[in-house]
Amino acid sequence: MIKHNIVLAGVARSGSTLTCYLLNKLVDSVALLEPLQPKDLTTLSNEQVVSYLNVFFEKQRLSIVETGLARSKSSNNKVPDNLMGGINSKNGKREIILDGDTISIHRALSDSFSLVVKQPGMFTGMLHFLKHHFPCYATIRNPLAILQSWNSVELPVKDGHAPAAEQCDPKLQRSLAYEKDVFVRQLILLSWYFEQFYNHLPLENIIRYESVIATGGQCLSCVIPSADQLKEKLESKNKNSLYDKKLKIELAERLLESDGFYWKYYTAEDVRSLL
Repeated sequence: MIKHNIVLAGVARSGSTLTCYLLNKLVDSVALLEPLQPKDLTTLSNEQVVSYLNVFFEKQRLSIVETGLARSKSSNNKVPDNLMGGINSKNGKREIILDGDTISIHRALSDSFSLVVKQPGMFTGMLHFLKHHFPCYATIRNPLAILQSWNSVELPVKDGHAPAAEQCDPKLQRSLAYEKDVFVRQLILLSWYFEQFYNHLPLENIIRYESVIATGGQCLSCVIPSADQLKEKLESKNKNSLYDKKLKIELAERLLESDGFYWKYYTAEDVRSLL
């Protein structure tokens, strides 16, 4: 295990992009935003995936040192703090602000700088074996806030699907395919994410969005110790004004009546606090 090659999983829309944004503020750290194509890895054996990732990490390290560039989804050559940071002026809907596939790194780095790669769905589905080869972390968030975010963006999660995760877990794919109710699909998917973290990661490797906001990013010292120096002014989006208030009530009712692995990390009171 190379301790400075770090895997970041997470529930979709739980703050993993914000985590990368903050880690990129550290002196000896680079975080890449979904630089991989899941279709290139999901057909490989576990051993082949590990080999592929080891090569990828080393190629990116070399590229960063030699050219100052790394492969990563980006906005203006940087990792943004929110993928859905734009608003469509015509329909008022949230939209993706990404415009590139590389980031520029203009700072001196040590030979053992920390390199973080974020692939939420795919890495979550691979945690059961990746945890033996890489330091693995995951982001989570209040389940009601996640559901509200899912329903406010034009992404597959709005329909209760996560293609990369489903490619990794045929059982999840079948469960979602058989379910006709979109909200039930969302709950199945939400529980699946939390179940993988519960089964495969120690509590100290799970990053709560709420803690990131409350500490100005300092809680990310669990990933990279120097993050304890962060003092960012961050604002929680758990009560985002863009979320549908009427839908929030329905989602909360469905959530509170459900039985999922998210209750291992959040309580009914946590959900009600957003109402």
